[in-house]
Amino acid sequence: MEFTQYTCPVCNRQFENGDDVVVCPDCGAPHHRSCYEQTNRCFYYDRHAQGFDFGHSDSDNENGAEDNLHVIHCPKCGKENEKTAFFCGGCGFPLHDEDRQPQENAAGQSNRQQNPQGMPFGFGTSGAAAFDPLAGMNSEEDIADNVKVGEMAKFIGKSTPYYLMVFHRIKQFGSGRFSFSAFLFSGAFFVYRKMYVLGIILSLLMIGVTVGSTALMMSNPWMLTTEYADMLANFNNGEFGAGELGVLAASAGFNVLRFGIMLFSGFSANRFYYRHCVKRIHQIKAAHRDGDLNKTLETQGGVNLPMAISLFASFAVIHELCNIYLITQF
Repeated sequence: MEFTQYTCPVCNRQFENGDDVVVCPDCGAPHHRSCYEQTNRCFYYDRHAQGFDFGHSDSDNENGAEDNLHVIHCPKCGKENEKTAFFCGGCGFPLHDEDRQPQENAAGQSNRQQNPQGMPFGFGTSGAAAFDPLAGMNSEEDIADNVKVGEMAKFIGKSTPYYLMVFHRIKQFGSGRFSFSAFLFSGAFFVYRKMYVLGIILSLLMIGVTVGSTALMMSNPWMLTTEYADMLANFNNGEFGAGELGVLAASAGFNVLRFGIMLFSGFSANRFYYRHCVKRIHQIKAAHRDGDLNKTLETQGGVNLPMAISLFASFAVIHELCNIYLITQF
C-alpha cells in the first residue's frame, strides 16, 4: 500500500516511495518506523478508546488524501494546523523540523533547553519546548499590516519571543519598551539588527563627540591640569573669563550630547526595529516569486554580529586612542 499522499503524524514529513512505514494495528495510522520506535506507540493512541480510525477520521473522509496534504498535526499537543503555519496555534511548538532545536537524545529526554534570550537551562519536561517561541500568539495572527506573527518570527531570528511581545504592545497600545542594549551600545545595536544607516549615523555621532571632546581638552590643557575644586573656586570667584566659561560649556555640551544619543537609542530602538521589520518583510514578500519564503525571510532578517562587533571595536579603539593621546601629552 502506498502512503505518499499522507504525512507522518510524528515528524510531519510526507511519506516518500521506499520509506520504512509502520501501520498502527488499531487505527491504521502510518508512521515512519523510526518515529514509531521513538514514541513506542501510535501517535493517536489516546484516541483509540474513542474508536478513532485513521482511514475514516474527520480529516480523512472521502477527500481525506487532499485534506491531509493541507494540514499538519502538532507533534507535541496533536492540534491540527494549516500546512503553512510555522508554529502550533495551540502550544506554540515548531511544526517543521528546521524550526526545532536539536535538543532531544534517543530516549526523548531534553538535554538542553533555551529561554527567550537563547540561554541554556537544565530544566524542562521531556520532549517539550523550553518556552513558547511565539509568546502565546498564533502564527496566523496579524502583528502589522499584511505581516503575520509567523513571518515576523522568521525575520527576527534571535530573541523572537521578546520582540514579538514588544511589537504586539506597539501595535495594540502604541507604546514600546526601553532597550538597555541599544542604550549601552547605541550604533552597534542598530547595525546588529541590520538597521545599517541609522547604526552608522549614530556611531559617527558618538565618534564625533569623542574626538571633539578630546580636541577641546588638547586646545585647553588647563582643563586637565586644574583640580576640580580649584576650577569650582575660580568660577565662584569670578576669575573665569568668557573664553573659559565657553570651554566649560562646550565640554558639558559634549557630555550631554553623548548621553542624549544613548537615551535616544534606548527609547527609540524597539520602535525603529518594528518599522524596519515591517518594511523589509513587505519588500521581501513583494519581490518574492519562487522558492521558500521562510528561508528568504530568515536570510534577509536575523542579525549581523560580525559587523556589530567590528563597529563597536572601532569605536572602542578610537576612544582609547584619544585617552592615551591626552595622557601622553599632559
